[in-house]
Amino acid sequence: MNSRSGITPARLKLLRQLLWLYFWLLIFEGALRRWLLPGLSTPLLLVRDPIALLAVIWAWPLISKRPWLAWLQPLLWIAPIALLLAITVGHGDLPTALFGTRILLLQLPLIFVFAAVFNRADVIRIAWVTLIISIPMAVLIAAQSNLPETHFLNVGAGGIGTAVFDGAAGRFRPPGTFSFITGVSLFFSLAAASLFVVLYGAPISQRSRLFCMVAGIALVVALPVSISRSLLAGYLQVTAALIAALLLSRSRILPVLSGLAVILVAIVIATATPAFQETADAFVARWDMAAAADINDTALSSGAAVFQSRVLGGFLNPLANLESIPLLGYGIGIGTNVGAQRLSGELTFLVGEDAWSATLGELGLPLGLSFLIWRLAFAVWILRLSLRVAVQGNRMPLILAGFSFLVVLSGQLGQPTGLGFLVVSAGLNLAAFNGVPATPQLVRLAVPSPAQPKLSATA
Repeated sequence: MNSRSGITPARLKLLRQLLWLYFWLLIFEGALRRWLLPGLSTPLLLVRDPIALLAVIWAWPLISKRPWLAWLQPLLWIAPIALLLAITVGHGDLPTALFGTRILLLQLPLIFVFAAVFNRADVIRIAWVTLIISIPMAVLIAAQSNLPETHFLNVGAGGIGTAVFDGAAGRFRPPGTFSFITGVSLFFSLAAASLFVVLYGAPISQRSRLFCMVAGIALVVALPVSISRSLLAGYLQVTAALIAALLLSRSRILPVLSGLAVILVAIVIATATPAFQETADAFVARWDMAAAADINDTALSSGAAVFQSRVLGGFLNPLANLESIPLLGYGIGIGTNVGAQRLSGELTFLVGEDAWSATLGELGLPLGLSFLIWRLAFAVWILRLSLRVAVQGNRMPLILAGFSFLVVLSGQLGQPTGLGFLVVSAGLNLAAFNGVPATPQLVRLAVPSPAQPKLSATA
C-alpha cells in the first residue's frame, strides 16, 4: 500500500477497470436499451451509476485531497440542499429529486477519479479505442441514414418508435449506437480529439499513421452523414485547440507536416466516397433550414448569426430571463428526461432546453447561479492548466480541452449520454497531465505552488 494515498496496487487496478467499464457502457448503453435488452430500457438509464458509486468510494482517499477536494466541496453542499428544496418547495417527487441529485454526488465526482487513476498512457489507450470504434460507427450511421426510420437499426429505446430525427433532403439524423443523435455528435467530437492526441501526443509508427488515415476518413464521412451542426462545431473547436497547442509548444515542423498530411489525405479520400457525396447536400440543406429557424430571418442566416443565436444564446438567454425563475427553483431533476417523463408523462423540456436554463429552473437563483459559477470556474481552470503545460511541451491536455471545455461549461447534464461524455472528457483532460507510469501523487502536481515542483512537460 502506498502510504501517501491509502490505495493498494490491486485497488488501483480495479479502479482502472471500473473506469474502462464506464467508458464502454457510455458507448454501448444505447445499443443495450434499443437492441439487446429493450425490456430493461428504463433501468439501463442508471447502468453507469453503480460503477460511479463504487469508483468514488474506492478512490475517496485520492480525490478527497488537494486539489480535488476544493472542487468536490461545492457539489457536496449544493446536492443535499437541492434535494431538500425539491421535495419541500419544489416538485415534491422524491425519485425525480434523487435522479437529479445523483448527477452532483456520483457522476461529476467521477471526473476526479479519472484524473486520479488514469495517466497519459491510459488517455492514449482510450484515444486508440475511440478511433477503432469510429470506423464501424461511421459505417453504422451511414446505413441508418439510408434505412427507413422504422428499421430495426433505427428503433428507439425500449424497442419502441424510432431513434432517428428529422434531417433534410429526405435524410434522417442517425443515432449510431446511442439513443439520440446527441451521442453521435459527442462521440465523433471526442474521436477528433483522439485522432489529434494519437498523431501529436506521442511518437507513432508509420503503420499507425496509416490507421489514423482510415479513422480520419471515417470522421470526415460522419460529418455530412450525421447532418449535425453540433458535430461541425466540435470539429472546429478541436482543430482550433490543436493549432493553439502546436503554436504554444513550438513544435518541430516535420512532425506537424506529417500529421497534417495524414489528415489532408483522409479528407481528400473521404470527400470522394459515395456516403459523403450522397449526404453532403442534406447537410447543407439542414444547415440552411436550421440557421433560418434559429434567427427567424433567412437574410441573416450567416455563420456569425448562427453562432450568436445557438452558442451565445445558450449562455445569455437564461441570464436575461432571471426574473421569471422561482427563487428556490422548481426542484432538482425536473430538467432531466426521467423527471419530465415522471412529472408530465412526456419527453419534453420542462424548464428549458439548454443546460444553463435547466440548471436555473431546477435550482433557483442562489443555488443555480452557484452551480453555474462552479462549472465556469472548473472549465476555465482546466483550460488555464492546459495552456500552461502546452507552453512546456505537453500538447495533449490542450487538444482534449478543445472538446471538454464547452462540454464542461454548458453540456447537458439531464441526458445520460451527454452527462457521460462530460465526465469522460473532463476526466481524460485532467488525466493527460499525469506522467507515466501512474502514481498516487497524480494531478496535484499540475497545480504548482512554492512547495511543489512544476508538472513535467513530457511531450
